[in-house]
Order: sequence, then structure tokens, then C-alpha cells
Amino acid sequence: MDYLPYSQEYMLAVSVMGGMLLGFIWDIYRLFRHYIKLGSVGTAMGDIVYWIVSIYISVNLIFDLSYGNVRLFILLGFLLGALLYFYGISRYILKASIFVVDTILKVLKKILNLLLIPVRFLINLLKVILRPIKLKCEIVKNKAKKRYKFFKFRLKKVSKNRKMLYNKKKQAKRFNKRKRGQKLERKSKNHRTKEKNKQ
Repeated sequence: MDYLPYSQEYMLAVSVMGGMLLGFIWDIYRLFRHYIKLGSVGTAMGDIVYWIVSIYISVNLIFDLSYGNVRLFILLGFLLGALLYFYGISRYILKASIFVVDTILKVLKKILNLLLIPVRFLINLLKVILRPIKLKCEIVKNKAKKRYKFFKFRLKKVSKNRKMLYNKKKQAKRFNKRKRGQKLERKSKNHRTKEKNKQ
């Protein structure tokens, strides 16, 4: 029989408290997830971290209690502690923790708002001081927009006029070509008639 410095009752009580501690750590993790949405990947990573921490605590506790000898009543103690915690005080601790964290966040928000009052005052003062400059900038901006629109309109008009002139020139060229053709035809007809008359 191995010599152990602790009695079985003590080891059972400590393992029960260890199970309750693991349950409390799980509630802390749940509280963290309540305020920060981790998503599916983040939740999976969080679960893995929790189980690593739980195994580390459990192994260290078993080594301290029984020099690494895994005994059934120690494992049952962990299970019993977790069940006592989750079905006993877990909901109350979680509600109390949420209430405390909400209160702390509200107080911090109020303190932050109080600290930001001078900053807001300075920002409003700067807005009042810079208002004439802002108005001038808006006037300049509006003038620039109007000039740009007018310039665009003029460009469109010029391009239309150029197209019209180009089309007129084309039409004039076609008309001149037709006239020349008609004159040549008339000349050739007159020439033919003269030749007939001579004969």
C-alpha cells in the first residue's frame, strides 16, 4: 500500500473543490463570450483553451494530492464538484457577474463622458471659430463647380458647332462635286451636238 500524506476524505474534498473551480472558470469563459461575440472559429479556439487550462489544473492537483496516482474517487470528486457548481450556484454567480460587469461598464462610460466634456467643448469652439472659413470654402467650391459646369457646357457647344461645320463642309464638297459633274455632262453633250452639226 502506497503511503500518502493526505487522507482519502481530504483528497475527495479537494477534488470536489477542484471540480467547482473548473466550473467557475467555465463561467468566466461564458461571461467573456456574453460581452464579446467570438464567432464559430473563436468559440472553437476558446473551448480548446479552456480544456487545456482544465487539464493543466487537474493534472497539477492530482500530482499534489496523490503524487500522480489517478484514483477513482478523485475523478468522481471532480465530477461531483462540477455538478454541484453547475446545478447549484452557477446561475447566481453568472447573473451577479453580469450585473457587476454591467455596473462597472456604466460607471466607466459616465467617467469617460465626463472626461470628454472639455474635448467636446473645444471641438464646438473650433467649429464656431472656423465657421466663416468653412463658409468661404463652400462659396469657393460652389463657384468652382459652376465654372466647371459652364466650361463643360461650352466644350459641348464648341464640339457640336465643329461637328456641324464639318458636316456642312462635307455637304458643300458633295454639292460642288455634283455641280462639276453636271457641268462636265453638259459640256460633253454640247460638244457632241456641235460635232453633229458640223458633219
